[in-house]
Amino acid sequence: MNLLKKRINSFRPKFLQSFEPIISRYAQYGGGSKEDKFNRGKAFANVYEFYIYAFFIGLAKNKSLELTSEDTAKDFWEIENWKPADLTEQLIICAIAESDFDMNAVESMDKDSLYKESTKVLSTIEKFANGGFMYIKQKVEESEEAAEDELLFVNLLEED
Repeated sequence: MNLLKKRINSFRPKFLQSFEPIISRYAQYGGGSKEDKFNRGKAFANVYEFYIYAFFIGLAKNKSLELTSEDTAKDFWEIENWKPADLTEQLIICAIAESDFDMNAVESMDKDSLYKESTKVLSTIEKFANGGFMYIKQKVEESEEAAEDELLFVNLLEED
């Protein structure tokens, strides 16, 4: 099980390049102090925070967008660096539950089989996060007023 956790934590999830403008609009790229990040007025202090939010929006709204080998996608920080750890673990648990990952077979898998099987979890994380970004992008494009609302991300949680 430790090997599985290590493998999943090493993933660098991807998002479609076409979502980069919306991500850079609402999330801070790179480092900096919390005060600097706050002063820039971003809704999310880090890209991974926005990615986690997009994953849960995609999951809640049943919006998924599979990445293909032809897609231009961008990756970023490894999951092991995402904070808070409890929320990141919940994301992983949800991704395992939503994927067709075989938890019962994990104990008897060799390393190569486990690595191959674990890519199902990564694919599930990516498809719901990208589905969430697609949903957010659509909502922002529908209304510039909504896009500028400081409660945009709270309001998106409340929508049916």
